[in-house]
Amino acid sequence: MLALLVLLGGLVASARAGHTPGAAFPTLRSDAVKRLLDVKEPVVLVDMRKPAEYRAGHLPGAISLPMADLARRYREIPKAARVILYCQCPLEEMGGVYSFLSDLGYKNHVVLEDGFDGWFRSQYPLVK
Repeated sequence: MLALLVLLGGLVASARAGHTPGAAFPTLRSDAVKRLLDVKEPVVLVDMRKPAEYRAGHLPGAISLPMADLARRYREIPKAARVILYCQCPLEEMGGVYSFLSDLGYKNHVVLEDGFDGWFRSQYPLVK
């Protein structure tokens, strides 16, 4: 467990140091995710913000899995469905999360490029 936390911390730090948006891992913008939801495409949205932020409002159907809990709870993220990860943090931080999951064999995940803030600015629906 401790080793996973150390690994995740290192991945986040390295992602901050050398990440070029769009080059290191796949992303989707909020408008593309909104279209997927509108056509009822099966996706799993994973909200990686703190629990209080999730309770204040989250994307429709999103599950809460705070970034701080990822090393302990990553098995809750399905490996068979299309997964969209989002947070209210720099894109570089999500690069660390993406790499962590990739190293564990996940191949079905992307990152919401403009994060929760982009979704909110676009005035797309939120659930409380």
